[in-house]
Amino acid sequence: GIIDFIGNIASPVVVGLLGLPPAAAGALIIGFLRKDVAVGMLLPLSLSMQQLVVASVVLAMYFPCIATFAIFIRELGVKDTAKSALIMIGMALLVGTLLRFVLGG
Repeated sequence: GIIDFIGNIASPVVVGLLGLPPAAAGALIIGFLRKDVAVGMLLPLSLSMQQLVVASVVLAMYFPCIATFAIFIRELGVKDTAKSALIMIGMALLVGTLLRFVLGG
């Protein structure tokens, strides 16, 4: 479905930068809808401790859930919400990548 399609697009970033398996891309995408479900989706992937820390930090940082996103649009407008989203996603990827290497990946 759509999650697999987006996951395939995100896979080079998830694998290349974050050092996570390709299957983790789906969990990161689901995190936009429900963070708790996304964390649960990481469990069957048998991630190393380093990968679990990286994935959890990225999930926590990259963007709030869809309900918060809707409020951002109402309060900030589409343009500023898009800017905020890019900043949050960029910072989450930067921190996740740094964590990967600091933790030995």
